[in-house]
Amino acid sequence: MKNLWHNFNAFGWGLIGATLVLQPTVAQAQYIQRSFLNPSFEEPVFSSACYVQVSPSIIPGWETTHGSVANGTGNCTGYVSPGKVPLIEIWTTGFSGVSTATNAGNQFAELNAEQASELYQNICLIKNETITFSLLHRGRSSPTVADVANFLIGLNTDSTKTIFGTFSTTSNGTVTAQPVAQNGATIPSVSNNNAANGWVRYTGTVPYTGTSGNRPVGFAAVSTAGGDNTVGNFLDQVQFAGLPVVEFTASSGGAAESETNPTTNPPKLRIVGLVPTGGISVSISVSGTAVLGTDYNTTSGKSTFNITIPAGNYDGSDATSVFTIPFTVINNNVPQGSRTIVFTIQPSSSFFTSSTTTCGASPTVISNYTIFDDDFLSGKVWDDADNSANNTFTNINTGSETGTNAGGLLNAILVDNSTNKVLVTTRVATDGTYTFTNVPLNQNNVKIILSTTAGTVGNTAPASSLPSNWVNTSPLTTATFNTGTNISSKDFGIEQLPDTNNVNATSQTNPGGTNQVQVATISGTDPEDGTLGSGKNFKIVTLPTNGTLYYNGTAVTAGQVITNYDPTKLTIDPNDGIITVSFTYAAIDAAGKEDPTPATVSMPFTAAAVTLSGTVFDDIDGSKLINGTETGTNAGGINAVLVDSANKVVATATVAANGTYTFNNVSANANYTVQITTTIATIGAAPPAITLPSGWVSTGENLNGVVDGTVDSKVSVSVTTTNVTGVNFGIEQVPDTTSLSAASQTNPGGTAKVQVSTLAGTDPEDGALGSGKTFKIVTLPTNGTLTYNGTAVTAAQIISNYNPTLLQLDPNDGTITVSFTYAAIDAAGKEDPTPATVTMPFTAAPVSISGTVFSDADADVTINGSDAGTNAGSANLTIYAVDTAEIHLAVDFAQ
Repeated sequence: MKNLWHNFNAFGWGLIGATLVLQPTVAQAQYIQRSFLNPSFEEPVFSSACYVQVSPSIIPGWETTHGSVANGTGNCTGYVSPGKVPLIEIWTTGFSGVSTATNAGNQFAELNAEQASELYQNICLIKNETITFSLLHRGRSSPTVADVANFLIGLNTDSTKTIFGTFSTTSNGTVTAQPVAQNGATIPSVSNNNAANGWVRYTGTVPYTGTSGNRPVGFAAVSTAGGDNTVGNFLDQVQFAGLPVVEFTASSGGAAESETNPTTNPPKLRIVGLVPTGGISVSISVSGTAVLGTDYNTTSGKSTFNITIPAGNYDGSDATSVFTIPFTVINNNVPQGSRTIVFTIQPSSSFFTSSTTTCGASPTVISNYTIFDDDFLSGKVWDDADNSANNTFTNINTGSETGTNAGGLLNAILVDNSTNKVLVTTRVATDGTYTFTNVPLNQNNVKIILSTTAGTVGNTAPASSLPSNWVNTSPLTTATFNTGTNISSKDFGIEQLPDTNNVNATSQTNPGGTNQVQVATISGTDPEDGTLGSGKNFKIVTLPTNGTLYYNGTAVTAGQVITNYDPTKLTIDPNDGIITVSFTYAAIDAAGKEDPTPATVSMPFTAAAVTLSGTVFDDIDGSKLINGTETGTNAGGINAVLVDSANKVVATATVAANGTYTFNNVSANANYTVQITTTIATIGAAPPAITLPSGWVSTGENLNGVVDGTVDSKVSVSVTTTNVTGVNFGIEQVPDTTSLSAASQTNPGGTAKVQVSTLAGTDPEDGALGSGKTFKIVTLPTNGTLTYNGTAVTAAQIISNYNPTLLQLDPNDGTITVSFTYAAIDAAGKEDPTPATVTMPFTAAPVSISGTVFSDADADVTINGSDAGTNAGSANLTIYAVDTAEIHLAVDFAQ
């Protein structure tokens, strides 16, 4: 332990405390910390024989758990209280009679300022390592009662803290109790005042078995002689350090072969932690494609050599903690291509290989250094048939692709990008390769372009270009680069465009409606891919204007790319009629390049002839629809006539006995009128007048059950590309009304009524018409009043569900003959156009005539006074009633 302490004292404490300048906080934060920084509290420097209470940010490396409980105080020159903040208390030698230990600098710390707290630093600890520590400890106020402090890992308030040492020292250096080692620590016994001026130096080791990571390590007061833990426990020259950590600063680097003593980015070691007196040796091995002795040399001339790291406390910063690997490169001016030296840190018991930036992370133990040959510059132009480059300079050549010079018209030109002047130009070989010779070395900011124009050295570079029908799959100009290295594989990708075939399909019948037909197979050719067809890619450039294009049942959009083309899935629904549907498309090759000149698909369609048919039926119920037992009829002879929109007859058809008719070969996509008539029509002439056989009338028309609304024996029909059926006409025969002559009867006189003779008729379809049927009173009698169900009938009144007992007549008085006309109406609602007459004769009813034969004494023809009746004395006096014709109507005898 004596030698161990000598190492720490000779370098770790004295040199660190006196001479090591800490890096800025940024540098400390950038790298891990493996040992205490500012272990003697010498930074910053305060005036002599004084004390200060300052913020932790003033004391490099140190932190505290002290709270913001009191305003800081102090008496050093220039001191300004930081106010009520966390505090660290620093004394300088001589203040209050306390001096530093021998060779321990001028400043030390009192453990607590105004509050019991912990003074600590965050240290990166590695699982299962053993850490060496040392400290100077002194009591403040009593030569007999010790101040006691713990040295621990973790904060004093943490339940997981690890206390590994407890130290008890009085103000005169008396060790009242030997240090207490805990948790596997080893701490040797010490003698009183072994560091002079009341200070005692304690040393030891402690194993760390926790998880690798950053942990607080520091001191917490146990007690003080005065009983106030904020007064006492002086600390100085404290250190807590594991083995230093080593790794490469970067995993790769390299420079041109001409850089024989690498300075651009050679491999470097970074060290963090305490290196003891005598330093450490880091063994480096070399391997790789570069040949030792031919391409480079090490300091030993062998594949393993050592780098010595001097003693010191390294914080990882570039300025103090980085060491360049010494080796030299051999410049032989022979084209060899790039070669790599692999530098590997060999394991050692004097340091750890671990990340210097993230505690416990994997280290960079291998650094590759590439020697770039600066003797030539080359590349290749590939026929990139599958466009694997995809407008980049990566993955250009795949599969069986070959180099090309596009027919011998390509030049590779090296250009100074700053001036756009040609440095070197060369023709691309048939296999696509090119090589620049006499490349200017270490020329910065250059580029290579491909052009069909050969450049002239020293002149302005031509524009990049390709022969006709060639396109680039990579850029035609490289990114800028420097010629300080041997450069190969400056490759380019180009490819030829496909050609699309025009398609002229054979004329076919228009399927009509929403029916689709398969589009004729589209195709093309490509110089690299051969025939393009099924399974290839095509772009629908423009859509047809008179049809809808579908692929796999979905409408195609303009610009849509069809991948893995299946000819059976590309279909067209043409507009109806005689049309030619066309659209344009372009083949796309395996490189994804599209033919810039699309081809056209043309598909002519003819309209298909259709049939038009229907039925003339006996519409017994007048519904205009074929119902129940209604059957077709031709009424003894009817023709169907087809009339076009120009009102010209285009076809005629004889209606069969069952009422059916058919027009064949009707032109599609046109408007027509169908009518029926007994007249023979002439093709090309205007249609004849509509006439029906005698006794027949039209009841109405329907088109597949839809009544057209106008009863006129004609129907308007729009013909598309499908057969038309159900153009139907309803006709029926009119009824016949029976004339009635009633027997003469006595006039009832007054307002008395008599029943009218029962109305009757016949109908070809309905049979006898009478009670329960329908009749129309066409004209009224002029000498009587006709009533039905007690209400006066009006002229043209229709009596439905006729009841004979309800139709009555009130004839005018006297002997008269009353007459009126009526017409039968059949089940179709059709009226007999020739009404019949009802005639009813009436005679006057007999009456009695009475009077008196009197003796008119005063001859005043009035019975008065003494006038009395008489028969003039004759029993045979007779009185006669004589009409105007002097015919005796009656006789009586006077009494």
